[in-house]
Amino acid sequence: MKPQRWRAADGTRLTLRPMLKSDAPLVKESLGKLSSESRRNRFFSAIREFSDETVHRLTHFDTATEFALVVVHAEKGKEIPFAGGRFVDCGDGRRCEFSLLIGDAWQGQRIGHRILRTLIREAVRRGLCQMEGQVLADNRAMLKLARAHGFMVDNNSEEAGVKLVTLDLPSPQPRIWPRLFRKMLRFGRK
Repeated sequence: MKPQRWRAADGTRLTLRPMLKSDAPLVKESLGKLSSESRRNRFFSAIREFSDETVHRLTHFDTATEFALVVVHAEKGKEIPFAGGRFVDCGDGRRCEFSLLIGDAWQGQRIGHRILRTLIREAVRRGLCQMEGQVLADNRAMLKLARAHGFMVDNNSEEAGVKLVTLDLPSPQPRIWPRLFRKMLRFGRK
């Protein structure tokens, strides 16, 4: 995936790109700045401190079964991560489970929409059929984001206070049509 670049409402240059192993130290620092509510919404508990092992798991993963993104802004010559998203193939080749996290200062700026659109696009590209996620029932912002992207919201019978959001993904577009169209254009020019 190519990095996506844009400007936030305040003019800050932002970049959405794949997560790198080298992001680990700054990811740990950024996670440490999250409010207890943001920690709870993403990890379902108010984690006090993120261990090196947890950060390693977030930044070192098998790209064949997981896809992780990070949103960064430049500060003093470093890319500072403040948001991210990922999905993990459920192992059946059909479904994946996603999650998102936006730093407190950046919430409400439609960054989650950009991340979720990119996750959906990559899941479709990989031929997955369904994306799902678990969301705390009182996380209204995430439920609103999921609904805006067509996810169905249902009670998760496995855990009280948790909603299951599910999206049936479209089939990937066959790549033959663009090639065929280009060939037809070339043939017509002869």
